[in-house]
Amino acid sequence: MNGQSNFPVTDLLKGQVGLITGAGTAYGIGRECVKKFAAAGAKAIYACDLNINAIPSLQEECKKAGYTSIIEGRKLDVSSEDQTVEIVKEITKKHGRFDFYIANAGFANYRNLNDTELVHYDRQVNVMTRGAFIGIKYGSQAMAVTSEEKPQPGGAFVITGSCAGYLGSYSDLPYAVAKTALHGMISGASVHLSSSNIRVNGVAPGFTKSGILSNSQKAEQGEYKNTEDADQLQKNHMWFFERAGLLKAPEYYYNRLQDPEEVADVQLFLTSKLSTCINGQMILCDSGKTSAATGEACTGPVPPVKPLDLS
Repeated sequence: MNGQSNFPVTDLLKGQVGLITGAGTAYGIGRECVKKFAAAGAKAIYACDLNINAIPSLQEECKKAGYTSIIEGRKLDVSSEDQTVEIVKEITKKHGRFDFYIANAGFANYRNLNDTELVHYDRQVNVMTRGAFIGIKYGSQAMAVTSEEKPQPGGAFVITGSCAGYLGSYSDLPYAVAKTALHGMISGASVHLSSSNIRVNGVAPGFTKSGILSNSQKAEQGEYKNTEDADQLQKNHMWFFERAGLLKAPEYYYNRLQDPEEVADVQLFLTSKLSTCINGQMILCDSGKTSAATGEACTGPVPPVKPLDLS
């Protein structure tokens, strides 16, 4: 992004205002997204989550980095229409504009079908599908508000999907349903908002280091507290990567463990003016894991490419 762009990184979101959900924990995609957007010159970023214990450390980290963005923490259950409307109105009234909505909130509890009850299904769909719909409905209305700060309507949504929207073996059934539905939502919303100068895209992370599994059981119940730091959250996640087989053959690129900032880079790209020609797309960010789902089962051992003979 730095090399070929006509836009300095610090100007990519210069003056823009918006919110990022699922940004309250000490380690994860949402937190990294806030940092990336602050580095890109956003005027104000509202970091929203059920748990906002880690917001003060996020604010301090951005301050030490020299970012001038206003970073506000807000408790938000994205499945609540009232709460979403309230925060979107607050932002738009205070700043005279609303430019981006990053619907990143989510959780994942792995249950087999025998252990999955309707309450589990409903909560996952409410957070990750209904929540995205509510954000699009009211966030787009806020993006249509104009002012001296923002004379023309417009904005960008980036919805966090999952590799589970591409392959059924990645998750439990409710999670797969909730995430797969986002493909249709992004495609349809991009059309419904096309006359409003608003783009809608998504990222579908693969195996990414974050705090999602540490917090999911609590998030399923609603507002919660979590005081674990980034190091502990990373350690808590390693059992899942081991069970998934990624640690057994790390020499393959598709088995690499992704850092959350890698996904946040794509979120920034899709929000910024670097991606103005991209609309209605879900971008799979999984280091090629889905393409290599069967590994070497069919192809046999895959040797490294031989270096070019320069003789």
